[in-house]
Amino acid sequence: MAFLGQEEQIREFQDRFRYLYAAVFIGIALLVSRLVFLQILNGDKMRHYSEENRIKRVKISAPRGMIFDRNKTLLIDNRPAFDLEIIPQYLKESKQSAQVISRLSTLINLKPEEIEATLKKYKSQPSFLAIKVKTDLSREEVAAVESWKIEMPGVQVEQEIKRTNIYGEIASHLLGYIGEVNATELPKLNAVTQRYKQGDSIGKFGLEQRVEDTLRGQDGEKLVEVDALGRIKLEKGKGRVLATPLEKLAAPGKNLILTIDQDLQNAAAKAFGTSIGSIVAIDPRSGAILSMMSRPSFDPTEFSRGIPSAVWNRLLNNENHPLRDKTIQDHYPPGSTFKIVTGVAGLEEGVIDEHTTIHCTGSMRVGNRVYHCHKKGGHGDVNILTAITQSCDVFFYRVAQKLKSVDDIAKWAKHLGLGKRTGINLAHEVSGLIPTEAWKMKHYNQVWTAGETLSVGIGQGYVLTTVLQLANMYASLANGGTLYKPYLIKEVESFDGNTLQTFNPEIVDQTRLKPKTYELVKQGLWAVINTQHGTAYAQRLPGMDFVGKTGTAQVINISADKIYQKCENMRFKDRHHGIFAGFAPVSNPVIAVAVIAEHGCHGGTAAAPIARAVIKTYLEKYYPTIYGEKAVAARLKAEGQPVVPIKMSRKAAEDEDEGVVPNDDAAPPIQGPMPFLPPLPPTPGEGPEAE
Repeated sequence: MAFLGQEEQIREFQDRFRYLYAAVFIGIALLVSRLVFLQILNGDKMRHYSEENRIKRVKISAPRGMIFDRNKTLLIDNRPAFDLEIIPQYLKESKQSAQVISRLSTLINLKPEEIEATLKKYKSQPSFLAIKVKTDLSREEVAAVESWKIEMPGVQVEQEIKRTNIYGEIASHLLGYIGEVNATELPKLNAVTQRYKQGDSIGKFGLEQRVEDTLRGQDGEKLVEVDALGRIKLEKGKGRVLATPLEKLAAPGKNLILTIDQDLQNAAAKAFGTSIGSIVAIDPRSGAILSMMSRPSFDPTEFSRGIPSAVWNRLLNNENHPLRDKTIQDHYPPGSTFKIVTGVAGLEEGVIDEHTTIHCTGSMRVGNRVYHCHKKGGHGDVNILTAITQSCDVFFYRVAQKLKSVDDIAKWAKHLGLGKRTGINLAHEVSGLIPTEAWKMKHYNQVWTAGETLSVGIGQGYVLTTVLQLANMYASLANGGTLYKPYLIKEVESFDGNTLQTFNPEIVDQTRLKPKTYELVKQGLWAVINTQHGTAYAQRLPGMDFVGKTGTAQVINISADKIYQKCENMRFKDRHHGIFAGFAPVSNPVIAVAVIAEHGCHGGTAAAPIARAVIKTYLEKYYPTIYGEKAVAARLKAEGQPVVPIKMSRKAAEDEDEGVVPNDDAAPPIQGPMPFLPPLPPTPGEGPEAE
């Protein structure tokens, strides 16, 4: 019963209660709606999140395919490595961060502030993601951490795969390296399917990059149950989400069998020493690459787990560019090795023949410019054979002058594979340059001049080639005109050794020169190494008929009064590049080689010895019954020739090279048939000699 006068107050408060009821109703409605959203509409998702707090996904890294040489010598392997990781979520929940970090610092030889700095660096990422604190733990460190693991919540040791180059720096540009996928690469890589995630490794360079899909396996995964501190639960116990750990096995990548021979790589590395440059050896019968190396180099193993900044900066700041593959990414004036192209053009276009003789006085004038020969005083009367043998510049100036235009030289150079990419399965191959009259007009809006044709005729001027192109060109001269696409992969195998794919030679072009042209070119190349007036006589291999052409490429313009100065007295970076290209044996070639020795001064003394070492190793290894040491000695003895060639002093060898030649009469033209040797097996590795 309300007191007198209270009815009005009650009526007033009853009106206000309506608002309170509405607020309570709205609150209950929001709560129910949220429960419906979480428990009914997103129940499975929330349950998944809840279980994720108890279930840990452990990645099972897939073994990456291994890489072997042609004889199954292992080149790149997968070696186990151990990393220490911390999961911040578990470390924080343990409320023992300071104690754990302090103990950990003593176990892995890291200062506490270094560990804390690493954790702070990644604090923006989700706390349940592991942070790598130290990579490549020693076995002692692994044992120490594992023994204290129960006392260090959130700390774990993970086994990873360390991609290891067995032979260190040898062929690192060819084989390449792997590295961690970065954030900018992920969207592109996962545009079609979700194949990669942060922390995965991917091929970054060389074959590791080009055949990533073949080498890469498929990672597996293991689900294990953990407690609140991230420790894996035992398989027995109540209230477990997983009755047993669930596991998806990893699928290994496929193996590569290359065409490369590691013994040749080792021989090339030894012959190079500390020199700068590159080498390519190729089988002229198929286009298979036998050796490929760029110097200076780097160790790809250092890249596989994240390269230290100090090492990376050292490589970047090295003026000799160790990160560039000099076999395909750099191109150079080919120098006198290109004179063969000019000779071929002259013979095929009919402006010279084997009887054409030109008198070399040491120079010739075109307009108001004097073009010098490398031999001061000249070579006297020379023909195509003596011009190749002694590398007479004036002879090839005259041949270039006789042709209709530089386009005649360009035509035959391109037929022989120069001025265009070879198509090898490596990234960043440059095309080189073979100039024409139209090219100069397009790029410089200038007409071609007669003097420029002379420079092109001796491999200077605008002409640029890669070492790979040069090797492939000499391979086509060796085999009679077939230009192959160079290839590196012989077979693809499954991880357990079953052959899945085999690669065969691919013909790019057929350049059928006149038989007489081949004969003259081969005779000239034979005389370069095997006659006393040849520019590489010091590098002969008695009984093996090693043939080739030396070259010297100027790095800077040299004034007329300094043309004949001694190269070794010049500043290192101004010294000429030494170049050599050749093949063996002359009658039935099985290997062609091109070498550039940057700032080596002479092709005959800096580049030819490297080619000689590789060719000798190859012939002795694959054809011991013909070219083994005892077989060669017996054959030379039967022919009445000295078994050991007469050694020449360094001074005599340099005088013989395309720097300063002894001022005596020119050698007479080479007469008679080419030396002949028994035919060789069709491919290496077949027949009794290879066993």
